[in-house]
Amino acid sequence: MGFLLWLTIPALATPEDTTQTPPVASTIELRTYLDSPRVPLNRAVVFHVELSWIGDMSRYQIMEIPQPVLTNLLLEGSGSSNRLEPLPDGRFRSTKSLTFQLKPIELGMAYIDGLVIKYRDTMTGETDALHSQRVMVEVIDPVPDGSMGGVRAAIYLVLLGIFAVAILYFGVLYFKRRKEARQARQPKVSLAEQYLKRLAQEVDPKGTNLNEMVVLLSKIFREYLAREFRIPAREASSEELYRHLSDAGVEENDLQQLRELFNKLDVIKFAGGEVDPAEFSLIYGTVEAFLVRRKKQWEAEQAQMKEV
Repeated sequence: MGFLLWLTIPALATPEDTTQTPPVASTIELRTYLDSPRVPLNRAVVFHVELSWIGDMSRYQIMEIPQPVLTNLLLEGSGSSNRLEPLPDGRFRSTKSLTFQLKPIELGMAYIDGLVIKYRDTMTGETDALHSQRVMVEVIDPVPDGSMGGVRAAIYLVLLGIFAVAILYFGVLYFKRRKEARQARQPKVSLAEQYLKRLAQEVDPKGTNLNEMVVLLSKIFREYLAREFRIPAREASSEELYRHLSDAGVEENDLQQLRELFNKLDVIKFAGGEVDPAEFSLIYGTVEAFLVRRKKQWEAEQAQMKEV
């Protein structure tokens, strides 16, 4: 890996049950690095910015990640992503990543000035900033392109074909579901509301065996997802289930919360150990909140249909 920079800022982290455990020390880390410190003139400079900490993704609010000030480089594009990694001790490491695609202008040295990234601790309300150092990259002679033009054209054609097939597929699926919705008699109670009642009747948050309650809750929720989105949710892995829900058009905020939920359920399933009440309450609350949102969405759609 190319040039690496680590900065750490101590802060306070939120424990799972703040009514029983006082805040503990936490660290937010800033890492910046290049794919390579030497880049040909006809290739892209790839610059990475990563912020990570131990705890929930919502612990820190990143207020601003400014575009870098560049010398002998032009910004061509950028992308971002979030990921949540389980740790051996049962906690999670949250990581926010940003990648910049930069185009060299001429041979010689190029520079990326240091960044000032402001963030807010959502537990304490305090704000602070992380500072990175200036990064330099050497722009060297261009390398031969060879047959890259033909390869790129082939890739574009393949992607265009995939895009056209996807549009056709989702178009047919949309009109099929619309026709079925018109023909079918609308239920008086939404599917989400039916499963909210099942949760209340079958899952006891105050039960003595919370591990058994987690298994039952997961089974009921997967059954709901299979019926609501017409996906193989019962037998799918967590990653497959996430992809099915994404393809079904579930909103990004809900997808992120569900991915964290699936990760927690996997850790409980494979790591073993007893589930504590605070952890169970978080899992139950995530499922319940998602069902409530789906119920309200269904009710809003029914109201619009009546107006039409």
